[in-house]
Amino acid sequence: MHIKEFSTRVVMFKLAAALEKYEMDLRRLARAWRDAALFRRLQDEFCELRMLGASVPRLSVAWVAVLVSRTRLVQALRRGCVPSHADLQEHLKAIDALRKRCLRSIGAQSVVLT
Repeated sequence: MHIKEFSTRVVMFKLAAALEKYEMDLRRLARAWRDAALFRRLQDEFCELRMLGASVPRLSVAWVAVLVSRTRLVQALRRGCVPSHADLQEHLKAIDALRKRCLRSIGAQSVVLT
């Protein structure tokens, strides 16, 4: 994907949609932390999120919150632990805040992505 080819508005919409998909898969993973295939899929989805998120500088504060909260989850998994409920909720809250910011920026507050 060549991010430069898209307008900021299109990138924000794509980011909001990708965040929605990532959140759904993350909620699935929370029920089965040891699902290696789902974890790999989330890793791939997060690579796309990184490209999209990095291409919109005005989202940097909200994007950093997603990065920090995700790092906490991944660190717990690498230690062989199940991430705490608080860590998972923090990450989900950061994802939701970033998605809402994207949708507000493109004037689509009431859009529900599925």
